[in-house]
Amino acid sequence: MSKKKKRTRIRRYMSIAALLDTLRRQELAILNPESWDDRNDRLFMRVYKNHKNAGGLYGMCAALCGETYHHWKIFAGGASGACLVLKRRPLEAYLDSHLPEPGTKIRYEEVEYLKLDEVTQLSPSDIEDLPFVKRYGFKDEDEYRIVIETAAEQQQIIFIDCPHEWIDTVYINPWLYENQAQSLIETIREVPGCKKLKVKPSRLTDSTTWRKAAERIAGNADLPPLTLATAGKPKVHGKQKPASKTNTRETPSPRTPRRQHKATR
Repeated sequence: MSKKKKRTRIRRYMSIAALLDTLRRQELAILNPESWDDRNDRLFMRVYKNHKNAGGLYGMCAALCGETYHHWKIFAGGASGACLVLKRRPLEAYLDSHLPEPGTKIRYEEVEYLKLDEVTQLSPSDIEDLPFVKRYGFKDEDEYRIVIETAAEQQQIIFIDCPHEWIDTVYINPWLYENQAQSLIETIREVPGCKKLKVKPSRLTDSTTWRKAAERIAGNADLPPLTLATAGKPKVHGKQKPASKTNTRETPSPRTPRRQHKATR
């Protein structure tokens, strides 16, 4: 049986505020698992922490698969989110060589997904695996985790290094208006050290490939151009002249044409 090929990129979905903080600090946030949404996860992490007699336990969840609607909506918060694509090799090399404070242990692994009949077979001998197992219903998340134990008292958050050189790409969520996305990209590139960073909007919900398929299926018929409305009310330039009393035809009010959306994929 051939060995499964190791994925070389991980995707960390986060809010735009968290992204800017990560880029400015060049540090990744590792959170207290008690803040996680899944109660099963929280329970297993709590049992593991007690077993290890750790003062603090922290975890960071990322995805190994390509972008999905689920990841954007649940983990990135929709239009308030972004995705940081990290190079796995330098990140893990740092985790392997990093010399933490005494009593601190760093682990990283891909998550294993268990069906309920497999969960019923777990025993005390499996306790070391608890931070990296999850219920099978979450399998599509294709999760990767970094878990850190500390002797120091539990905090809400700790940080590890994340220099810009480890970043492959930054994706902006696909629901921002075109002008908002462009403003955000410009803001990101103004962060020190990020001028040449690869930053682009996700095209998950607005694919050029999908568009071309529609045109091909329709027999290359003319389809309305892809457009994306700009934020705010449309501007009207100049004053509109009142309609003449003798003119019985209505004249439409002038409107600013919507900017044509340029897909890049």
